[in-house]
Amino acid sequence: MRAVRVVSASALCVLLIGLGFPVPSAAQSSAPDAPTHDALSRIDSLRQAGAFEDALRRLDSLQARDGASAPVLWRRSLTRVDLAKTVEDTDDRTPLYERALTDAEAALAADSTSGNAHLAVAVAEGRLALDAGTRERVRRSRAVKQHADRAIELDSTLAGAYHVRGRWHREVDDLGFFERAIVKTVYGGLPEASSEQAVRDFRRALTLEERAFHYLELGKTYELMDRPEEARTAYEAALEGPTHDPFAPRYKDEARERLADLD
Repeated sequence: MRAVRVVSASALCVLLIGLGFPVPSAAQSSAPDAPTHDALSRIDSLRQAGAFEDALRRLDSLQARDGASAPVLWRRSLTRVDLAKTVEDTDDRTPLYERALTDAEAALAADSTSGNAHLAVAVAEGRLALDAGTRERVRRSRAVKQHADRAIELDSTLAGAYHVRGRWHREVDDLGFFERAIVKTVYGGLPEASSEQAVRDFRRALTLEERAFHYLELGKTYELMDRPEEARTAYEAALEGPTHDPFAPRYKDEARERLADLD
């Protein structure tokens, strides 16, 4: 069985990033007019096809035509994250994540009741934590949890928000006593977390949308909980699941590797 990794405080928020491919919720706080709705639907299709630069150009055109609006801004934020995930160099990725957070915060300013805007903030904060110092990582991880929770409160159909929160619960729960004590003493601690809640969140995400990434992270959680047969079932489901997001092959490859390690 794959050995469970010990998490150091310095690596903390690298592991708090449960970011798959968030898909817009059908629920919107304000319905766009028909032409804008059609344009946004086309942009969502481009994202799912992996045409991120084309999607960004169209979002920029929409904003230039109609002005800033939450549905345009949070989509632009998530699309910048999509694009950054295809970039290898950290120096090129970080500005995209920073702009993603700026867009997400602008979406919140435009509509603080948008669950998708809160989700976009959680995603961008998490990605920026990857290359931050420990203090900043802890601060950003708190923001990830706060905005994921708020996204779910506002829109219980947001699978991506459950996924982000599930990953947060699992990785914080995996902190050892020593690491947890350091975070509490030096950085003021983190909210309570449990792997059981992570399982519930990943399962809720799967009831909303069947995606390889949800199954993959559910399997990792079962491994952490020393439940190998349930982990195996989750990884097999990831391999058999749909491939309708551009990062699915990456997730399936990891599920295949982890499944082999269970044998």
